[in-house]
Order: sequence, then structure tokens, then C-alpha cells
Amino acid sequence: MRFSILSLIGSIAVAASAFLPWLRLGDVGLPGIPDPAGFFVLALGIFGLLLSGVAAFTRRDVRPWLVLVGLAGLTTLIVVWRTGPSTIADRALSRAEAVSIVDGVPIQPVPPVRVGSGVFVGLAGAALIVAAGVRRARTGDRP
Repeated sequence: MRFSILSLIGSIAVAASAFLPWLRLGDVGLPGIPDPAGFFVLALGIFGLLLSGVAAFTRRDVRPWLVLVGLAGLTTLIVVWRTGPSTIADRALSRAEAVSIVDGVPIQPVPPVRVGSGVFVGLAGAALIVAAGVRRARTGDRP
């Protein structure tokens, strides 16, 4: 029963992280949800919620599925963490160059790109889902 509560909390964190800013371009937060990766992470969070509910109410063993959900979330968010800032900086630079060519003005400097809180909330939630899924059953402990 405890593992389903932990996986429920982790799934809520993963689903909520899709709406939090994943990257920050200067003072502007860029949430994950308009991006396909954001929709994927939201779907993983909802699927984790469904699996946690199934585990809590029917006592079925869904731990292998929870491990897969958590690992997919971890992988997606680590890729965003590692490649997102450079991708957004390149896009912002391309836009600044296009604006300078069209308007005939000097290129504006691109603000720094940082990783936002949504990535870290999602990583913590996905790690919690994985931890709940790989936890061993003790003697007398039912799935």
C-alpha cells in the first residue's frame, strides 16, 4: 500500500512538471506543455496515476509498469536538461539574426538560458516512481 502512495505522489509531480517552466530564457519561463516532450511527460504522469490507482484498489502488481513509466520520464527529462538550453539558445539567436536582417538593426544579444524548476520536479517525481516500482516486497507485504 505504501508503494502505491509513493508512486501516486511521484506521478502527480511528473504530471505537474509539464506545466512548470522547464527552461528559462532570461526572465521568460518556457513550460514543457506546448512541446511534444511536455505532452509525453504529462501522459506518463497520467498513466502513472492510473497504475497507482489500480494498485491501490485492486491489489494487482503493477510495479514493472511503474518502473517503465519512471524510467521513460527520467530519460525524457534528462534529455531536455542536457540538450534544451543549447537548442533554445540556438533558436533565439536565429530569431535575433532574422529580425536584424529584416528590420536592418543590430543583432540583439541572446539572454542566458537556464534549466527551470519543472525539470527538477519531474526528475524527482520520476525517481520516486522508479523507487516505488523496484522496492522489494517484504514477507507479509502484499503488492
